Amino acid sequence: MTPDQLKARIETLAPGTEADVMDLTGTQDHYKAIVVSAAFEGKMMIEQHRLVMGIVQKEIDSGEVHALTLKTFSPEQYKKFQG
Repeated sequence: MTPDQLKARIETLAPGTEADVMDLTGTQDHYKAIVVSAAFEGKMMIEQHRLVMGIVQKEIDSGEVHALTLKTFSPEQYKKFQG
């Protein structure tokens, strides 16, 4: 799975979801993603991560995605994070 494919998959979470996906090792199976989505409003971080992981569970189970490090934000949280 390429970074662009993973990005597109994550962005199906909800309308307006934006993801920035980086390949950490060059092997296209270890990724870091920053995900901003209104779907995260009012949810704890673990709930946010579960939403994203649920979208890519098939690829995780198959080993196509071996590792995915997440930073998740609602749009409001992301504004504060950016300073």
